[in-house]
Amino acid sequence: MIGIADRVDAVYVRPGGKIDTQLRTRIVALRDPSTRVAVIADVPSAAVKLIDQGAIGWYLTRPDRETTKIVDHTAPGRPECGASNDTDWTRTDGQWLTHTTRGCGGPWPGQTEHQHQDELLLHHPSDDESRRSAGNGPLQTLARIVRSGVIVANAITSSKKYPVVCFSEVPLADRLRKRKFRPHLGRWDDEPYGIAIRLEAARRLGLKPVIYGDLKQRSQLAAEDQYRFQAKGKTFDWTREREWRSNRSVDLTQLDRRDVRIFLPSADEAKSLRPITDWQITLLGDDANPIHVKK
Repeated sequence: MIGIADRVDAVYVRPGGKIDTQLRTRIVALRDPSTRVAVIADVPSAAVKLIDQGAIGWYLTRPDRETTKIVDHTAPGRPECGASNDTDWTRTDGQWLTHTTRGCGGPWPGQTEHQHQDELLLHHPSDDESRRSAGNGPLQTLARIVRSGVIVANAITSSKKYPVVCFSEVPLADRLRKRKFRPHLGRWDDEPYGIAIRLEAARRLGLKPVIYGDLKQRSQLAAEDQYRFQAKGKTFDWTREREWRSNRSVDLTQLDRRDVRIFLPSADEAKSLRPITDWQITLLGDDANPIHVKK
């Protein structure tokens, strides 16, 4: 049966046993990623040697929600997801910088093509929460940032030469209310998912405002400021973005947790992030949800 199965998922393999032997035979014969073995901490098994021979290793990255009791420390008046409905800060000007996330159609920033392929092969969601975290949409991008604590610098459309992380000083509520679909990019310019950082904290991390101008002005900038340049634009006034940039990945773990906020539309989505972070989560609701915003 092991030899003819389309795929084998071995939860535990005893070293030197019959299953161990049959799996080794299968791996040598097929030489493909269809043989997977579980890696279980502190439990002796044949998994490591099978992986060395060509099997794919897999492991549980979080406790099962059905068997783990989660104590809710949510403050009174907050939704059960542990998030806040207070969106006043999204309307304040000059206090917060926001980074909105979007879907990713291929490898994640900083991820090689090989690593991306491995992730696709190894990820098999088995419950509702896993299905919400699967894929490469804006929520999944946000979850990836929250887990790592880092926003990875990436090349942008206007300049492939300088990997940066982009933020906007425009109040979040205004950003989402004025968002537009960009046909040439095939996406919305902003989504209701992302990270906010207090402006003063962002300064301490080295973020700087974009320098807007024309191409002639760019040549006059010092080499260390080239990444900050953004053309003003002809069909669209990019100065309205009030953009800030970092020329390296932004490590959010360096900040006081009071200086970082996560924002997303719904309580159901917030539940999937609450177990992996103690940053404050803001539910945008209908007022800032782009679903309710006309083009």
